[in-house]
Amino acid sequence: MLERLRREVEWHCATAARILRLTPFWVLAVPAVAAAAIYKLNTSPAIAPYLTKDAAEFTSPIILAVALTLATVLAATRPHVYFKWQALFALALFLRELHFTGTNSGFYIAIVLLLGWASYARERLEPYFSSRAIVTVLTTIIWVYLVSKTLDRHMWDRILPAGTTNDLFEENLEIVGHVLFLVLTVVSACIDGASPPPPRE
Repeated sequence: MLERLRREVEWHCATAARILRLTPFWVLAVPAVAAAAIYKLNTSPAIAPYLTKDAAEFTSPIILAVALTLATVLAATRPHVYFKWQALFALALFLRELHFTGTNSGFYIAIVLLLGWASYARERLEPYFSSRAIVTVLTTIIWVYLVSKTLDRHMWDRILPAGTTNDLFEENLEIVGHVLFLVLTVVSACIDGASPPPPRE
């Protein structure tokens, strides 16, 4: 039992190490750059009304509906299991934005399961999980969502610029994450899935 657990931990650590090797360092700066852009745009009277929480809650499902539609089409037309995984990821994001009872908690459970399965089945997801483009966009998405959740927990309230709220940055960073997911579906569609997978580590 302990030996099996040790092997599982080693496997997932190896997956994380592989992903990190493919991820450029500039990904870490994306939420900060996006937040600075959001702050700058919010100073424009013509744009500020479109950056509110109400506007974001209208825009977010639309962006995710487009991403989910494309991901579903790819899953239906491409035989590789990666596209089924991507469609399930899109579905989890979309359902969360509908704000049904339990969708928020269900989203976190779904993401943990999807990422855990992706690590467990990483060889089946090749060559997509060895694509620097896909890994870069995917890790950026996850990082942007994580930072947006820290804003939701009010962890940055003391250093927010005067006259702004955590909602301004949280909601619009989520939109950045949604747009990046749409980009992920497009990038994924352009990767040649016929390429042979890399040798087993």
